[in-house]
Amino acid sequence: MGCVNSTASKDALRRSELDEETSRRKSERLIEDKNSSFVDPVTGEVHFVGAENIADDKNRKDEDMDRINKKIGQSGPLTSAEYGRRIVSSEGVKNVTVPNATFSMKVAYVSQRGYYPESLNKANQDAFCFHHKLGGTTDVFAGVFDGHGEHGTPCAEFARDKIPELLSKDPSIAKQTKKALFNSFVTANAKLHASSVDDSMSGTTAISAHLRGNHLSICNVGDSRAVAGEEKGGKTVAVDLSHDQTPFRADECARVQKCGARVLTLDQLEGLKDPNVQCWGTEEDDDGDPPRLWVPNGMYPGTAFTRSIGDHVAEKIGVSAEPEILERTLESSTKYIVIASDGVFEFLPSQSVMDMVTSHEDIHDAALEIVLESYRLWLQFETRTDDITIIIMKLDWDNVASPSAAANK
Repeated sequence: MGCVNSTASKDALRRSELDEETSRRKSERLIEDKNSSFVDPVTGEVHFVGAENIADDKNRKDEDMDRINKKIGQSGPLTSAEYGRRIVSSEGVKNVTVPNATFSMKVAYVSQRGYYPESLNKANQDAFCFHHKLGGTTDVFAGVFDGHGEHGTPCAEFARDKIPELLSKDPSIAKQTKKALFNSFVTANAKLHASSVDDSMSGTTAISAHLRGNHLSICNVGDSRAVAGEEKGGKTVAVDLSHDQTPFRADECARVQKCGARVLTLDQLEGLKDPNVQCWGTEEDDDGDPPRLWVPNGMYPGTAFTRSIGDHVAEKIGVSAEPEILERTLESSTKYIVIASDGVFEFLPSQSVMDMVTSHEDIHDAALEIVLESYRLWLQFETRTDDITIIIMKLDWDNVASPSAAANK
């Protein structure tokens, strides 16, 4: 993901490169220095963030490298070892008891720092989290945040930290979950504007899954995605739980135009195509020049999404932090919940992702396979890859503690 700014100066680019190098070194120090546990021994909370490996399973690391070797080999721009250093993962499957639910859960994640040949040390702008018993409640919260722009990494990390914090402190969440989720996104956006992070031309998408017992709420701004794996007729069918918010959607396009945005492709902006005639089809037919948002009399910000957290300049032409929220009660037909950044879904449709999930008994192996295949497809069609992040939650309806026991764990 990214923003287009044709007026960026050489000094700004140098500052950007310096910021990226500083962020990279900070991330490396976190990976090397932190020794966090998946389960907090005091609170019992499962919590991970995207800056560190949380396990030290040598056998699992060796198995992962074997898979990377088979998929990556010595072909492409990176060796297997170089690629492996870009990976952060759960290094295995984590068992989670969901309080008051009639299922138990297994969780795994993989995140890969993108490959940019012109900026090999660019920091991973994806951030992610998983909270069990969020803030001392019985709630489960998982989120993926895909940063963009010069300061995309701190924007994504801010949202990753602030949204769960706001949720855990909101007294309305017990009875008005949808309202609390909505407010957490909008308030996090306002607090990002007021923070020391420069979000004028940077921001982040946010896709989250909130669980209280069997009740699921999906909250989304941007073009990251949530997908359920539903058992139907002996097959696991992918059901999108969110809808990408881009100008490809007629309703979103009309909304931002009403706010003053010009919606044009780069070819239209540069006069190669008629700006008065819509030249794009569907997102599936995207030819690499998607419709973007521009101020009325300028060549910025160039966002290819219509909602985000941050992006203060784009906010003036309709880019909104107000999330779309889907709520549903989970039934035993729901076998998986997947949330991932658009680094996964750029070239893989939801059903292909779900087919890869179900082809593996071990969901960590599935997550790694999906990230590896996404990386391969990016390089098949582009000279670079996006950051790629996925969290897979597998629901086990046959192996669950009683509700009272689960609530006390």
